[in-house]
Amino acid sequence: MNITPSYQAALALLKGVNPKVYARGRNYENGGTKLSPYLTRGVLTLPQVRDAILQDYTTDESYKFLFELAWREYWQREWWFRGNSIKLDIKREQPLVESQLIPSSVVDATTGINALDTHIKNLYDSGYMFNHARMWTAGLVCNIAHTHWWQPSQWLYYHLLDGDPASNSLSWQWVANTFSSKRYLPAQSNIDKYTNSTQPGSYLDKEYSELADMKTPEQLQERSELNLHWSPPDSVKLGIDTGKPTLLYHSFWLNQDWHKDLDANRILVLEPSWFNKWPISDKVTQFIISLAEEIDGMQIYVGEFGELELGDDVRFMKHQSIRHWAGNGEDVTLMFPDVPKKSYNSFMSFWKQCEKSLKK
Repeated sequence: MNITPSYQAALALLKGVNPKVYARGRNYENGGTKLSPYLTRGVLTLPQVRDAILQDYTTDESYKFLFELAWREYWQREWWFRGNSIKLDIKREQPLVESQLIPSSVVDATTGINALDTHIKNLYDSGYMFNHARMWTAGLVCNIAHTHWWQPSQWLYYHLLDGDPASNSLSWQWVANTFSSKRYLPAQSNIDKYTNSTQPGSYLDKEYSELADMKTPEQLQERSELNLHWSPPDSVKLGIDTGKPTLLYHSFWLNQDWHKDLDANRILVLEPSWFNKWPISDKVTQFIISLAEEIDGMQIYVGEFGELELGDDVRFMKHQSIRHWAGNGEDVTLMFPDVPKKSYNSFMSFWKQCEKSLKK
């Protein structure tokens, strides 16, 4: 399964979403929408997706889809308020940690859990892993192999086309019980059900009470020290007309419709300082570049914002990754703009406010 780096491909996927079908099948390996890479990169926006769905379906018919879509806004809001603390255990320390290092068999896709190994290999091939498989992987690493969530979360982020620091880090924390009420445990019965497979007798083929107390299986005991690094693309010499506005894009904002009729310099800024902290694979980098190159007049700059020589009219879309940029920062339109802007203790407390907004 390949995800095409194209706005038209994103629109085609959006047009094909049936929220009633999604509600029944989202937990299955072929039941998702594949919209997440386009949402992460700003090709599509949350309000755009919401409005497209509600144009053809009622709120009740779309409830589960909107509920899951709201998680993405929740994670972004929390990142904005929590900042770098998303790298740290939020509510409590992770219990039962034996190692900070990821099991080697996870990296090598040789965990012995067949369906999971298949999805890890698919991740390397496609840059995508469906949501339930992410939860199984995180649950296996954190709560069966008793590994702290941070380093493994960076491994997954590195390979995901839709890698988002907030969604990824906070989801791992939810699984690891540092940002949730209990640990998430991957049972073989659950994996079999949602991948249409069977693997009796595996070390996950146990009751949940047994999984909660089991020692780290032999297959998960060997550890790997990750060496994740970003390989920057070529940067061309910029041609900037300082008499025109300059629109700056970043890896989380590659929207073709943004000021599309404005005669402006358009520059994708890829800052090494960011990617040194949050490295991504060559596959992810190329996905970003390909999306950027679809935008007319786009130039690609690899370097720090502070080294750019720009005119007086500089515009960009605000994001947690570029809080140091100067100019006219525009606010992303929220899916639930009338929900109070604050940090929420849980998703459900946030969602209750969202439901009130939907009823309006």
